[in-house]
Amino acid sequence: MAIPRLIDVYQLPTTDNICNQVLREVISLPKVSMAHVIMNPANVSLWHQHSIMTEVYFVLDGEGILYYGDKSIRAKGGTYVMLPPKTPHKLKNIGNSNLEHLVFAVPPFSPHDVELLDDFANETFIPETFKHDKPPITALDGALIYELIPPDERERLDIALAVGFLPKGRKAIPHYHKISEEIYYVSSGVGQVRVDEEKFNIKKGSVIYVLRDKVHALENKSDSEELNIVCITSPAYKEEDFIL
Repeated sequence: MAIPRLIDVYQLPTTDNICNQVLREVISLPKVSMAHVIMNPANVSLWHQHSIMTEVYFVLDGEGILYYGDKSIRAKGGTYVMLPPKTPHKLKNIGNSNLEHLVFAVPPFSPHDVELLDDFANETFIPETFKHDKPPITALDGALIYELIPPDERERLDIALAVGFLPKGRKAIPHYHKISEEIYYVSSGVGQVRVDEEKFNIKKGSVIYVLRDKVHALENKSDSEELNIVCITSPAYKEEDFIL
């Protein structure tokens, strides 16, 4: 079945899961899948690990604590953590509102690769505070981005993941890729995306799927706030695959 070019994540059906979360399977490509998860206040996922999958958690809204291995981190909007195989983990909502996050799985998520464990998370430690370890860079299309996957992991997994920002009123440079497919997830702001000759209005929760050879560009339509995007490319994006 063909994947739509524009998806509203909040209109997707929910999937039953053992953690009693509002989980939506958003998109799955040969190398990677993306799920959208909403956790109610006080909800906590089960302590578990994966033997094959690498996961990346990216927090959109709310406040929680992500426990992984013998570590923990305070999870707020913009926090992300990469979880290699055999890393026990769970996420706990500690706020008064919903905790909303994305989960990327490489290879794509399989329920057969979920191992439930006895919970040994140390909840007495003060969790770390997340911060980017490097300043943002300017991408070739003009957006400011933070790369979320280190170069060695990017090469091993053959996907790239970044969060990008377009200032108010700014347009990105139209371009296309010969090698990589691209997925945009709008985490905040409003705008428009061009894919070839089509234009789509986008907002929080919009997912844009861009095939190879399709000219595309984002535009921030707001006069007061940034357009914030989570972007994934598969296979991993390379600068020589940025074609005007």
